[in-house]
Amino acid sequence: MRHRPSAGAGRRRNDECKPGRHPTSADREGPSQDDRHGDIIFGIEPIREMLAAAPSAIRVLYIEERGDRFDDEIARIRAAGGEVVRARREQLARMAGSEGRHQGIIALIREYGYIGLEEALQTNPDPLLVIDGVTDPRNLGAILRSAECAGADTILLARDRTVGVTPAAIKASAGAWVHQRIARCGNVASTLGVLKERGYWTAALAPGGETSLYELDTARRLALVIGAEDRGVRELVRKRADFVVGIPMRGKIGSLNVAVATAVALFEIARRRSRIERPSD
Repeated sequence: MRHRPSAGAGRRRNDECKPGRHPTSADREGPSQDDRHGDIIFGIEPIREMLAAAPSAIRVLYIEERGDRFDDEIARIRAAGGEVVRARREQLARMAGSEGRHQGIIALIREYGYIGLEEALQTNPDPLLVIDGVTDPRNLGAILRSAECAGADTILLARDRTVGVTPAAIKASAGAWVHQRIARCGNVASTLGVLKERGYWTAALAPGGETSLYELDTARRLALVIGAEDRGVRELVRKRADFVVGIPMRGKIGSLNVAVATAVALFEIARRRSRIERPSD
């Protein structure tokens, strides 16, 4: 398991969020003047999910100063080497922002550490998911969740014009990110060339693709390429792919949300492969 949350696009900024010193035997009372920018998640359930999956991913746990309802969370943070900071409710409200429902608890998380491309490809993951141009962290989180549920544990994220593993993406992934190996890659068109040399067939998922998802040869080692929410797969990437795969639409709307389309494609690949692995008698 990799406990690697990230800084980057989509972060929430606040002047009271930077981690302070290493934990001591006493809690620090309130955010200090040195507490500045940071990446935060808030709310009881999201923080409990992170504590259950990757407690060391949290650098500082801010809790409402009155009451002892977070004793279990405090114990987990201290055991993982994090710091506990007690804060007034109005301080927590400023940290979470006007639309944030913090429920008396906020976590400042560590920067996500991506693995390298070579490390990502060491085990020949199949299918491999390549994400190029997704900018909404909630869409990325939903994609990570669907990928994990469908058995795709390795993700390549483009460095340019693509959101990283931010707090919003982590929250939307519902804990899936902990179980995945995520790397950043440079030029996606060039990366497809590397993947082909490693034995992958590359399939770009795009509305109106020449190859129906239901006709795609899933017996091959596949790298599924996902494009941007608005523009889809870039033309150069589309040209470099071995297949441009479309999901047949039955209604009057011509395309799906990028996260939904990714889920449909990954589960169809998993379904078809399951039939090959366990043929009927």
